[in-house]
Amino acid sequence: MKAPTRLLHPTTWPISAKLAVLLLLFALLPLLAASSYALRGSLASMEATEKRNLEQLAASLAGRLDQLIMDTQHFLVYTSVHEAVTKLMANPSPANRAVVEMELGKIASANNDIELLMVLDGKGTVLVADKAQFNGQDFHFRDYFKQAIGGSLYISDIEVGAVTRQPGVFFSAPIPDAEGKTRGVAVLKLRGEAVIDILQSVRASGSRYAFIANREGILVYHPDPALLYRSLSTLPPPVAKRIVQERQFMLDRIDSLNMTELAHAMVPADEPGSVVFRSPLSGEMEIAGFAPARHRWVVGVNEPEAVFTAPLDRLSRHVALGVLAIAVLCLLAALLLSRLVMRPVHSLSHAAQAMRTGDYPNARALPYWQDEMGALANTFNDMVKSVQERERERDIFGRVVSPEVREKLLSGEVKLGGESLKVTVLFSDIRDFSTISEQMTPEQVVSFLNEYLSEMAEAVKPWGGYINNFIGDAIVVIFGAPIAAPGREWAAVAAAMEMRDRLGTLNDLRELRGERRLESGIGISTGEVVAGQVGSMDRFLYTVIGDAVNVAARLEALTKDLQRAILINPSTFEGIRNRPEARVEGMGRHILKGRREAIEVYAVTRAS
Repeated sequence: MKAPTRLLHPTTWPISAKLAVLLLLFALLPLLAASSYALRGSLASMEATEKRNLEQLAASLAGRLDQLIMDTQHFLVYTSVHEAVTKLMANPSPANRAVVEMELGKIASANNDIELLMVLDGKGTVLVADKAQFNGQDFHFRDYFKQAIGGSLYISDIEVGAVTRQPGVFFSAPIPDAEGKTRGVAVLKLRGEAVIDILQSVRASGSRYAFIANREGILVYHPDPALLYRSLSTLPPPVAKRIVQERQFMLDRIDSLNMTELAHAMVPADEPGSVVFRSPLSGEMEIAGFAPARHRWVVGVNEPEAVFTAPLDRLSRHVALGVLAIAVLCLLAALLLSRLVMRPVHSLSHAAQAMRTGDYPNARALPYWQDEMGALANTFNDMVKSVQERERERDIFGRVVSPEVREKLLSGEVKLGGESLKVTVLFSDIRDFSTISEQMTPEQVVSFLNEYLSEMAEAVKPWGGYINNFIGDAIVVIFGAPIAAPGREWAAVAAAMEMRDRLGTLNDLRELRGERRLESGIGISTGEVVAGQVGSMDRFLYTVIGDAVNVAARLEALTKDLQRAILINPSTFEGIRNRPEARVEGMGRHILKGRREAIEVYAVTRAS
């Protein structure tokens, strides 16, 4: 198309020329009014976004608090089964006390978040503490002793200590003897500053602050000391009386802040949310985002609503004046021209929305014009094709290796070589597979294995197991690699019980089809392995190598002799011994094939 002719076709003009003509025709005011009007909606949307941000910030703080609580609890459980503590319970001699006192002192001095560590005997008397003034004191009346001596773990609210008069969180754990009976209690007090430091991370904004309320609606943390240990709404008299009698906060009464709207929304919350309420303290409308922690707390993040409404009100007045001045003159022209300008934008927006939802066949922008927008539409369409191809390759890659290994490979976290990890290995095999398969054609064997292995893989997936390999009818699953996770022993045992349940369902289906029922054995072993990429730079495989893998396979082979479906080694038993969901049966010591020394073997079934 020749240059003079192109000038007669606006669709061939550059976008800058179209905008220039539009500004000249309407003296810039219509676009300014439309933009300002649209901005009002944008600011309203930003207010809603900020509410979500407060919720997300509260959820993030709750997650960090959960992690702190879980880490501290795991640490105390480890301390309660320490060899020196167990010896002290068996023989509270001066020598044993001195050893434990030295160990507690080392632990407390190495962790500034720990305010107090104590070991109590079965009557609640302090045998050893890292602070000498606590030795010999009687705490049998404290909730942390009552819970732990009964065999349960305990975590308190933020409480004020009766001796130190300092706020903190009390943890307790039972101290078992060799027979698993509770002989004493280990107690740890976490400094209140450890919790406060997490919450004060939001104080970068002068108008925003974080606070914590317990499930009774009492503020156990607030940056304003005057509001600390006051209830959001009036407590029922029996609850208030109990808290005062227990001296939880060392107060003679619990005053109410009369924030009823906040209390009704926040205290019973079981998921993140937000609430707008009028504060009786400031007399202003405020916004609070909140999220429950796994413990007995609800974390809140508060901000005045005026932060959003003041700019919005000022902008609304300005926009209204502009709209009134130009609306009559420019409405018709603006509608006609905006339709012309926005057509390719709408097409691109719809295509982008389709791409975001994975609807690639409809993710195509129409190049209406032969200008920059047309070029952008063509470039976008090429990009969609490229992304679609990469998604297809990524999906294929995730089927060749596990999704966990795929993500680590794509992020560059997995390299040729290995690392020493403690993992739990699950080895499962079909009994009499050779007898079953010799009566089938190769195609039938493949179909049979695919059906069986698919069910077993689905059983493992919810428990975070990495399927390392399919070896014929056998399946090898790793818990703790390539992604480290706590509770790997229980995850493996729970996955094994789920595999047994799914096998039962599959056998019912096979019986309806007139096919033979299947029996499988499962061996589970916990131990040190070398995990990593094995092979060459041209072709390698992520796997684990170590004695734990061999022990799991040998335990699986032993299931047939012992007539038990699931067998575990001692290290796995230690990881699940306190799980009420599982029933463990000692099977005695056995020498596994390829090993010189016998090991203890345990059978596991689901507790009724």
